[in-house]
Amino acid sequence: MKKLSLSLLLGICSVSSFAATKAASSAVAFSIESNQALTIPFLDSAWSNRENLNNQKIIAEYLNTNPEVSKDYEIAWKTARLVYFIGNYGYGEKKFVGTSSGVKLFDYGVSAAKIAREVKSDGVEGLYWFAIDLGSYGLAKGIMSSASNAGAGMDALKQVNALQADFQWYGGSRILGKYYQELPGLFGGSNKKALELLTTATTKAPNFRNNWVFLGQYYNSTGEADKALDACQKALQLPNQDGKYEEIRYSREAQECVDKAKAKLGKD
Repeated sequence: MKKLSLSLLLGICSVSSFAATKAASSAVAFSIESNQALTIPFLDSAWSNRENLNNQKIIAEYLNTNPEVSKDYEIAWKTARLVYFIGNYGYGEKKFVGTSSGVKLFDYGVSAAKIAREVKSDGVEGLYWFAIDLGSYGLAKGIMSSASNAGAGMDALKQVNALQADFQWYGGSRILGKYYQELPGLFGGSNKKALELLTTATTKAPNFRNNWVFLGQYYNSTGEADKALDACQKALQLPNQDGKYEEIRYSREAQECVDKAKAKLGKD
């Protein structure tokens, strides 16, 4: 049976305020008041200041207070997006990925995305970040949660593909392909569908590193190490398209993919 990892589906503060300690000279100072409401200007500021470890800690602590998400589409999906980043990259990767702390954080993100979907059922952002946070929640909660939630996440990604296929560098195809790859057939998994979707992502958005990483991981999982090596070496050669900490993780996983393929092929 295939392992249900959905790996790429894959705080420091006082009681009264979430204050940043002095950041590195190249970083932007950032702080959050304890009574800060979720507003579009605030969420935009948090997003633009996310590529700093100290800021990530501050944002994580704030999100863990479960601030109220208003019934505003943009506020709701931007909250869900921020949760995904904080929970999967930089500071949050070790703290939240596959952990009990991640269960709480990603559940909050899923709830925010659900509000976005209630306000605008055909909103691409709400659908996409719902599926992404749901996958991260399943990884943190456990195998059975991953399996039971897969259908809802996959349905949302299919809607993304129908509405705006190129969203997030063909993210709907990329993530849906990962679902099909890692789910057992009993739960709807299919290597054929996985390959079709991952190939679509690399064909339509060939300059996005993580599309090639996902394709390489697929080939490693099917024992096609030569194809995995080609895909992940391609990934390592591409310029950055996403944020700093996103690309750090993509590049690390691309190198891990290359190393795994080389080991299978008996190459140094």
